[in-house]
Amino acid sequence: MYRAFFVDDEPLVLESFMSSPIFLECGYINEGYSVNSVEAVEKIIRINPDIVFTDLKMPGLNGVEMMNELKRKGYCGEFVIISAYGEFEESRRFFKMSGFDYLIKPVAEQELQNMLLKLSEKLSEKPGNKKENNSSEKTQSHELNEITIYLTGNLSEKHTLEALAEKFGLKPNYICRLFSRHLDTTFSVYIKNIRMEEASVLLKTTRKTVKEISMLCGYPDYFYFCRVFRDTYKCTPTELRETM
Repeated sequence: MYRAFFVDDEPLVLESFMSSPIFLECGYINEGYSVNSVEAVEKIIRINPDIVFTDLKMPGLNGVEMMNELKRKGYCGEFVIISAYGEFEESRRFFKMSGFDYLIKPVAEQELQNMLLKLSEKLSEKPGNKKENNSSEKTQSHELNEITIYLTGNLSEKHTLEALAEKFGLKPNYICRLFSRHLDTTFSVYIKNIRMEEASVLLKTTRKTVKEISMLCGYPDYFYFCRVFRDTYKCTPTELRETM
């Protein structure tokens, strides 16, 4: 699980963003928050989260200024700026300082999930976070084995932590810990990986269309499937099939 800290001077906006179940599904837990960017600096230094999500326009220190102050104090985590449209120059400054990403309010769920998955890949490459993924092996957890067998046999369905928790009579947080402890990955990354593995096999061994394979692997959005596939294999589904 990766630890996240949230900063926004609007409490209602902050609460709404932090409460998104996508964070937990993608393996992120809330380690703290602040509505005051100046106070947030000391909290972040003390807590040392993996990622800071911050508004751009705030009194005291804006998002870029806060990021600069944290880096000056030695913080080495990642940053994601969340702000409104029309602040392009500020976002350019942010990226020049090695910010990870920039989200526009209101943040769409699919956009947030895409960003968190990419962020997980970057965080996993940091020293001390390197994770090995082996989605096909059995684990020492009978509960997790049952979950992974179910997921593998039902790839075309939409899966969420809440739905799995209800089906297997477990807590969502507990399922997250199972994936982290026994497979060194997150639920969201795991389901993406086994879907991509299945897509690769179907492309190589069947004549099904890419759109059919997209549906079978749980991606009703064909264009999103192709984007995830390219991010995973560095080629399009059609390019992979043409090499066979």
